[in-house]
Amino acid sequence: MPTRGDLGLLAAFAAAYVVAAVLGRLTVLPDSNVSLVWPAAGVGVLWLLARARRPWPWLDVVVLFGATAAVVAATGASPERAAVGALATVVETVVTCAVMARGCRRVWAGRGTRALPHAELGWFLAAVAAGALASAPLTGLAVWLDSGTWSWEVLLLWCARNGGAVVVVGTVGLVLGAWLRRARTGLPTPGQVRRARPAEWAVVLVLTPVVYVAWFIALGEIVLVFPLIALSVWAGVRLPSPVVTVHNTVVASAVVALTAHGVGPFVGMPSPTSQVAVAQLYVGLACVLALSLALATDDRDRLLRDLSATRDAAQAQAALLTTIVDTMAEGVRVVDAAGRLVVRNPAATRLLLGGTAAGPAADGEDLAGLRRLDGSPLPPEELPFRRALAGEEVTETDLLVRPPAASTSRIVTFTTARLPAASGGGVVTVMRDVTSERQELRRAAAMQASLLPARAPEVPGYELAARFVPARSVGGDFYDWQADGGGLVVTLADVMGKGPAAAILAASTRATLQAHARGADVAGTLAGTEDAMADDLVNAAAFVTAFRAHLDPASGLVTYGDAGHGLSFLLRADGTAERLLALGPPLGVGFGSAREAATVHVGPGDVLLIFSDGVLDAAGGSVDSLRRFEPALRGAGSAREAADAVVALAAAAGPQEDDLTVIALRREPDPTHPTKE
Repeated sequence: MPTRGDLGLLAAFAAAYVVAAVLGRLTVLPDSNVSLVWPAAGVGVLWLLARARRPWPWLDVVVLFGATAAVVAATGASPERAAVGALATVVETVVTCAVMARGCRRVWAGRGTRALPHAELGWFLAAVAAGALASAPLTGLAVWLDSGTWSWEVLLLWCARNGGAVVVVGTVGLVLGAWLRRARTGLPTPGQVRRARPAEWAVVLVLTPVVYVAWFIALGEIVLVFPLIALSVWAGVRLPSPVVTVHNTVVASAVVALTAHGVGPFVGMPSPTSQVAVAQLYVGLACVLALSLALATDDRDRLLRDLSATRDAAQAQAALLTTIVDTMAEGVRVVDAAGRLVVRNPAATRLLLGGTAAGPAADGEDLAGLRRLDGSPLPPEELPFRRALAGEEVTETDLLVRPPAASTSRIVTFTTARLPAASGGGVVTVMRDVTSERQELRRAAAMQASLLPARAPEVPGYELAARFVPARSVGGDFYDWQADGGGLVVTLADVMGKGPAAAILAASTRATLQAHARGADVAGTLAGTEDAMADDLVNAAAFVTAFRAHLDPASGLVTYGDAGHGLSFLLRADGTAERLLALGPPLGVGFGSAREAATVHVGPGDVLLIFSDGVLDAAGGSVDSLRRFEPALRGAGSAREAADAVVALAAAAGPQEDDLTVIALRREPDPTHPTKE
């Protein structure tokens, strides 16, 4: 159902249409009962455009037909003539709006509240032509019903008159609609690149009718009118499109009024109908030319304005980024795809050159102070940006930097990133002084190393060895062992994460395990440790995988508990291997769940190996990939050699991403029963 606002809009347009139709009928030609001007054609298009996609669209068509028929009949036409003429008007309006709905999408979506853009001008003119041509035969029929003759002049007048009315009145209506929308919603008025001052606008609008009157009177019936097109060109080039629509209205009014009064170059035509038809065609040409130039110039001005705004925004963004980069504590150095220096911020200058001056002009001279951590010279191909240009990923690479005038070297970490090829390529290098940080980490690493067992306890008939290689200076892995009466307790644990946070939690876990040690009851030790650390693990959002075993040296029986670790293996002297599976979730994952223990026998010549997941990652990420370690392990003659072999094989796999920890427990072979080779 239409709302009160919809009905009010319909009534307002119906009233405006009736007024425009009455004004048009005041210019009826006596011989054909056809109006010289028909502004109602433009009002009708604006009417349906404003009512687009609203309820009851058929009501607009019915009211449009009724209003046209009533006005035409009331001003002297026969009922049949009025009905056919009204039908022709409806056909023209509907066809024009249908074509506009397809091609003038911005205007159609705005329902008459958006000015015509240059991109849709072609579709607008096509819609005007389609509507006039589609309805022209009905107009010829209406004239035939009155006079009994078919008049091509009337058809020409219909097309020129109604097409001109839609162009002039329609564009004026769109400009007014856009202005009313901005006034109602408070939207800003689009900026114009001023091409002419308001004084020039007034001169053009006043001078145009004066020139037309003088020209038409001076030349009389001499058919020379196209020089006046210069006025339309002047208006289109110099005035904004809203003012051009006013100029077009002035031109149309002057030309049609002078021609209708028998003045001007068009009065030489054989009949008044053809005179006004040709005058209307001229008006349409002049108006379309001025409007096209104005819209094209508006688009150019809008583009220039947008480009200027984009340039200003880019300059402001560049200034902001420059300020950010210049105030960064980290050094930033940018080179192009050829390795030439493009940008170096003050922090990079201080790190590389020891001052705030611009530094050497030659490319690469600011990198002359770079050394490896051992103090040896850094080859040019190992410069971080060179490695990045070669396709290598450089992340937190530590190097020694000694500026030219400095007496000591600093540790600086370098991280690089490739710039997009679309921007010309190159590399941005971010550098940070980590001297104090590395010193703190070295002290932390020394502290962590001091917490590890200094030497293995002596257990007759057994060898025990371990290796710990953190991925960073400190890590979350640790191992521990203690003599327990006549037995031995061995522990390996891995805290989630790396770095200082993991190392702190690892130290806490080690201390808690020692505090809750229960000898051979390894399951009870793990359960007590988890309960004691529950709050810490929850607060840190972390968990710990742990393997804890108790060895009875006399029997070789190992009782073990495994909390989510699952990386323990028994290499038997007979050539077989057994994996000791996890017996429960990691500490901090299954609070309250019972901890279990299992047993395994270590015979003479057998080796029990416990790894951290860093070894698994180095081997390839799967348990099966650990089999490639087996030949080296079986060839080891001691627990120490076995542990060293694991670390060596893991290191050979490339840079480590996680801590490496391994414990090897080897039972000495029985000399009376040689092992199989």
